[in-house]
Amino acid sequence: MDEAVRKVVKEIKARKPTEVIHVEYDGNQGLLTWYFPARLWNAIHSATTDYSICSLEGHMAISKVYGSSFGATPEDFSKADSFVVWGSDPKTNFIHGWKLMKGKYIATIDVRMSSTAKESDRAFIIRPSSDAFLAIGVLKSLHEMGYGEEIHTPWEVIEEETGVGRDEVEELASIYVEKRPLTIIGFALGRTFQGGKAISMISMIPSLLGIKRGFYYSNSSYGINFSYLRGTSKPSRVVGMADLYREVERGSITFMFVWNSNPLHSLPGSDRIVEAVEEGRLFLVVHDPFVSETAKVANVLMPAPTYLEKEDVVYSYWHRYLVYNKPVLPKLGVDEVTLMRAIAKEMGLNDESVWEDPWVAVEKATGVDIVELKSKGMVKLPEPEPAEPRFKIPTLERTPKGKVLVFGSHPNFTNSQFKEIYGRKEAFAFNSSLDGVGYLKSKWGKIRVRFVKTDDVPEGVIFMFKNNLFDLDGKPVNSIIGNEKGESGTPMLNFTLVETEMNGEKNF
Repeated sequence: MDEAVRKVVKEIKARKPTEVIHVEYDGNQGLLTWYFPARLWNAIHSATTDYSICSLEGHMAISKVYGSSFGATPEDFSKADSFVVWGSDPKTNFIHGWKLMKGKYIATIDVRMSSTAKESDRAFIIRPSSDAFLAIGVLKSLHEMGYGEEIHTPWEVIEEETGVGRDEVEELASIYVEKRPLTIIGFALGRTFQGGKAISMISMIPSLLGIKRGFYYSNSSYGINFSYLRGTSKPSRVVGMADLYREVERGSITFMFVWNSNPLHSLPGSDRIVEAVEEGRLFLVVHDPFVSETAKVANVLMPAPTYLEKEDVVYSYWHRYLVYNKPVLPKLGVDEVTLMRAIAKEMGLNDESVWEDPWVAVEKATGVDIVELKSKGMVKLPEPEPAEPRFKIPTLERTPKGKVLVFGSHPNFTNSQFKEIYGRKEAFAFNSSLDGVGYLKSKWGKIRVRFVKTDDVPEGVIFMFKNNLFDLDGKPVNSIIGNEKGESGTPMLNFTLVETEMNGEKNF
């Protein structure tokens, strides 16, 4: 490790801090795995990402209504007797919630017949990125039933945008009034056109009916001071995750340190990042327990332990418990805190936040007694009181028309590293009409895929699982996704207009 650290530090010192960026994400949701290690990079004032790719759009959108995005807890799920699942597939990617939902009334809204939609009592299949218009339609119907303010969007526009009739929209509104369901709002919505506006309005619906905390999106944004965990020093600049490949292309980023993440699998334009590494324009360092796609092209690769091999504190997107992660196997590789401190020592950094005891930092950031946490194994964080909502109906744009590429989770591949267990799968592009090998093309690039015809996907939609985001030639699927993003910066991964091509014939 010593030689690798010296090489890494040499490369960092050869550059301006603004040319250096660290790329990491949630992984196993460990406070010492993700957040605390960022103190090193903030201390040297490197660039950082905006952490927008997953849930930021929804957090910001719901916070505009309620002051935070905190919603229903597992206890609320247990009490609920009906659910509306909006833009999510909990049978695949939220199995703990699905267990509490099974046997109760479920209505699902999606762009395809997902595994959840197939087991629902009612499924509404709408056009991609039309969720905001469906939400407007529900609010319009509720006003006609005596709830909320008047909505002036014409029914003709709502029907044209969503692809469903007024009677179906009114049926969904009636489900809300009669069954008073708990609404699950999927992260996927934040990656669509006008996704933030859709999430904001969907979260409003339960409050109109007097249902307190009647939605669930993510509860991770309350009760932990993540900013403190990342240290008192600040990055030199923030680069949007949608824009990272462009910064690399123009030479503004020349050094990238990756941990707890697989950006070549998940970021838009990742093929341009690979090209920059191969051409020597980007020096890439990866710290990972697996030889991921990103690790395979790295200039320096450092082995990391898994969560089974290290101490950590794990938080949840849903429940309110902090969990002490106690290692059960001997450690292989070097953990994140040890590695970052080795780099800091080699650089001669004396920033106090880098050297603060990480357990003291966790205690300060969470308010939880670490001795108690370690002895009990878990400690419950407080829940906020439901805030009074601030209703404001946003102005909507008409959705760009065309064939749309969307993504969803495969039950065996909810994370990219699961390929280490289940192996690679072909790049299947599920659709309503094509079978066989062909091409998907956008204004940003072209990939070769195997089209699979299915009744589960309506006309105008191309659906791909996130299990293996590499085409039949090994090219990243995200190479045909550009830097278009939502209001809060989240890449629009679930709204890419594409053309299909088979046997030299294009289909629009």
